[in-house]
Order: sequence, then C-alpha cells, then structure tokens
Amino acid sequence: MNLEVRQKILSVCQEKIRQKGEKVQVSFYAFFANKNDQPETLMSVARWWIEEHQLNHFEKATKIFAMIKSYQDKKLGSSVKGFNHLTLSVKDISRSLDFYENQLGFTAEVRWATGAYLSYGDAWLCLSLCLDKKEEMRVHYTHYAFNIDTASLKAMCDDPSLDIWQANQSEGESLYVRDPDGHQLEFHLGSLSSRLTSLKETPYQGLEWLS
Repeated sequence: MNLEVRQKILSVCQEKIRQKGEKVQVSFYAFFANKNDQPETLMSVARWWIEEHQLNHFEKATKIFAMIKSYQDKKLGSSVKGFNHLTLSVKDISRSLDFYENQLGFTAEVRWATGAYLSYGDAWLCLSLCLDKKEEMRVHYTHYAFNIDTASLKAMCDDPSLDIWQANQSEGESLYVRDPDGHQLEFHLGSLSSRLTSLKETPYQGLEWLS
C-alpha cells in the first residue's frame, strides 16, 4: 500500500473511533467509495487484509489503526537509511565537471564518455550526459538516491503500487521509483567506493581516473 492509502485508512479509523467508540469495527471496504474507481488500490488493501494478515471480514478499528501506524512508523524509521547520491543530467560533461570541481570544491573521481563521478563528504554526485538534446533537462535522468537496507528494498520491489521509471543497469541493487509529483527517486544498495571498485574490474567506455 502506498502512503496515500495508509493515511486514508488511519483517517477513516480515527473518525470511526471518534464517532462510535473504541469497539467499532471496520472492513477494508470502509476505506473506499461504494462506486470504486480505484480497483488496483482496492486489491492491494484486500491482499494486505486477507492474504498477508488473514484478518476477519470485520476487525476493530483500533486494531487496524495500530497495525497501519506500526507499519507506517517502521517504513519511515527503517527503510531509508540516509542520502546516497545525486544524479544530474547535464548538457556538457567537461563544463559541469569544471564547475563542480573547481568552483564548488567537489573531488573528481572518474569520468567517461557520457558521465563522471565526484565525491563530497560522505555522499557522491553523478553527472550523466543528456543524449536527447530536445528533451527538457528536468525530465531526463536527474534523480535523487537514498540508502536502504536489503529487506526493505525487497519489500518495495514486491509492492505493485509503486511507479517504476527504469530498470537497474548499474552496480549494486537499486529500485527506481517516481513519487506522486513525478520526481525520480532511487533506493540503492551500494556506495561510491563499491561503484569505483566495480569500475576497476569492468570500466565504462573511455573511463579516465581523475584521483
């Protein structure tokens, strides 16, 4: 279930409890309109309710609220482990490399025909050449990557409600997801160190070590 659905369930349960007390019961249909126009969302809640937790048709709203809240807290608390790296689409690798290295003080690590890696503190920056000159830079490959643990990444991969924007083709496991506003995100198992190590074994075309 995505964040919007979880928040809707919490809201409905809270309102039911407020109106009828802590003994009130709900079914998963309580979270949807009679004329449901979101069948995929309904099925995701049904699977969570029936297959994953084997709940009765009616359960106390307090129980469902606690389960969703616990799930929500766990997701927010344990899935994302911090910022990993930023990938920016650029029109000219040399120009951007010069800007970030010589004007902003980033450390240039490697460059190749269509990209470069730089480090800054504990994080890293990937410059990716935008090959489609007609495409707006803001909707190309620019994305924000976050650290995540293996179990949480697997759970996200099994979530059919997520909007996947590309398959992983780089070192380390990754899941590429769009948020509700279309921002491109990556959840990544790996680091700049592991990426550079992999490049020693399988270098990109035209790879040049800069440090």
